Amino acid sequence: MKVETTGKEIIKPSSTTPDDLRTLQLSIYDHFLPPIYTVAYLFYTKNELISPEHTSHKLKTSLSETLTKFYPLAGRINGVTVDCNDEGAVFVDARVDNCSLSGFLASPDLNALQQLLPLDAVQNPYEAASTWPLLLVKATYFQCGGMAIGICITHKIADAASMSTFIRTWSADARGEAGNTVMDHKFAAANFYPPANDTYKLPVDEKANKRNSITKRFVFGASKLEELRTKATSPESADRPTRVESVTGLLWKCFVSASSLDTCGRKVLIQLADLRSKLPSLLPESLIGNVIFSSVVLSTAQGEEVKIEEATRDLRKKRDDLQTMIQAEDSSSSMIGSKLANLMLTNYARMSYETHEPYTVSSWCKLPLYEASFGWGYPVWVVGNVAPTFENIAMLIDSKDGHGIEAFVTLPEENMSSLEQNPELLAFASLNPCVLV
Repeated sequence: MKVETTGKEIIKPSSTTPDDLRTLQLSIYDHFLPPIYTVAYLFYTKNELISPEHTSHKLKTSLSETLTKFYPLAGRINGVTVDCNDEGAVFVDARVDNCSLSGFLASPDLNALQQLLPLDAVQNPYEAASTWPLLLVKATYFQCGGMAIGICITHKIADAASMSTFIRTWSADARGEAGNTVMDHKFAAANFYPPANDTYKLPVDEKANKRNSITKRFVFGASKLEELRTKATSPESADRPTRVESVTGLLWKCFVSASSLDTCGRKVLIQLADLRSKLPSLLPESLIGNVIFSSVVLSTAQGEEVKIEEATRDLRKKRDDLQTMIQAEDSSSSMIGSKLANLMLTNYARMSYETHEPYTVSSWCKLPLYEASFGWGYPVWVVGNVAPTFENIAMLIDSKDGHGIEAFVTLPEENMSSLEQNPELLAFASLNPCVLV
């Protein structure tokens, strides 16, 4: 697939950001995150009534309106704050002449997928994600009339739920229905977690981005997921594990098996938990920022065998323990945030990349991304990830039917060659099947 850029421009907010909103404080959690982008791809089939030129104009005009509500995304990161200076977001137009959308979706090339992101518009993505631009969009038009929208928001100020809220608001603005989805978008993550400062440092993986990693897509259909949930149920548990717990448990077992020849002492699984649903009275769904709790939920020593039912049982216990701890705090959100931040700092300070091999699972399930209609129908395929690519990570996202799960797994090449042949994984998941349109 050859993607050709046809235009690039800077989109500024349609209204000037007021002086009292010109500085946004980053939280300590924002500060710790690597300089990468949270990314989403939205694919749409052909619309006979709207030309690419009209589509592009509508996207740019509505994006300008949306940026008045999401004004920090048009700003620049300056140390531990965002200068909300209306510098603007980057919008790229592109086209594909040698491949149809249906041809691409028949067997999605995940390397080619990267061409549908606008990161080629910046010189150094790592530097850009920690300075400017904080938001980039790429609209790519296929010869057949289908299109893809690639969206990058710096992870320094937006998690997956924030991405979903942004897309929902932007698509409503594009449809002219902004008044029907009134949400109070607050960039107030630093009111929950303590404000960022430069004194704290987390361990750095010196080998990161120096190894050859590869991303593969594994799709768990609805019926196979039900079989997996049954298999993953612990005998002493009264409830079956959730879809996400079951897939996480299976992937963890396969990760450990795929890296069994490595010499690293302990393998650990880090799971990211969105705190909005756990503290709805203090953290509204529309809160923008990294309102996540990151913790080690599973670990295993060299040579230990992982059992799926034990893994899912431990995942459930960790989830319940977090909920209990949060509910026990009869205090403000900032007090709870400080306690959780201290807990994360303490736990991560005990880890070393020389003695621990971390894996991460992040779930985008239940985010309403398939409802993103800009006025020409709903997406036929949605992908969520981070960019530039991060290794030893699995991103889980709902299939279009809302019942299956697609897992986008990134591992070093030698580990992936083992994982993609794992019979236990392939008993429940298909490797990169056709996207059903």
